Amino acid sequence: MALTTATLTIDHSLLPQKYDKLGVRFERRSVTTLKAGAPPKDMVLLRPAGTLLAGDAAIGPEPRWNHILCGISIKTADGTEAHGQGQFIITGQRFIGMIDNGTAGGTSPLSAAKTGKIFCFSFGRDDVSPPEVKKHRLQPSDFTFVGQQGQPVRFRVLIFAGMAYVANDKIGYWHDKDMFRVLSDEGRQGLLKAT
Repeated sequence: MALTTATLTIDHSLLPQKYDKLGVRFERRSVTTLKAGAPPKDMVLLRPAGTLLAGDAAIGPEPRWNHILCGISIKTADGTEAHGQGQFIITGQRFIGMIDNGTAGGTSPLSAAKTGKIFCFSFGRDDVSPPEVKKHRLQPSDFTFVGQQGQPVRFRVLIFAGMAYVANDKIGYWHDKDMFRVLSDEGRQGLLKAT
């Protein structure tokens, strides 16, 4: 599955919405934060929807995934660039991302909360080399995914400051060990199993 990107504008009044080209859904959820006693936070969440993909891109259901809140930077050989804070999803078959607060190329700023404008991407797990890892003392490591030779467009995706995850409408702490686990062959097989 080659890298696919899109700059989209979400209409909050029409959520949930889907975007077939990327095989994703967008949902508004009330999410419990890490701060004790704080009210739930209203968020637009990205969700995998592989069953929307057709033809050569078809992958079928994605029964399990990990949903990370993190920094994202993406650069492609054709000049596409986007940077900022967002969500990164790891399924058994692909990686999906959404920058919901940042910049993309020469367009107006991305802001899911204010304008609904976001940048999304998706690529297959088999289309990238194992990530380059840069460790930091007392901070989450950086994980850089580079598209393998033979891809229609070469690309580089940096995932940084991944300190939290979303599951069951709750935010929890995410650690390097969690990232290494889901990127392992064993972790991948676990994500492919039906619930």
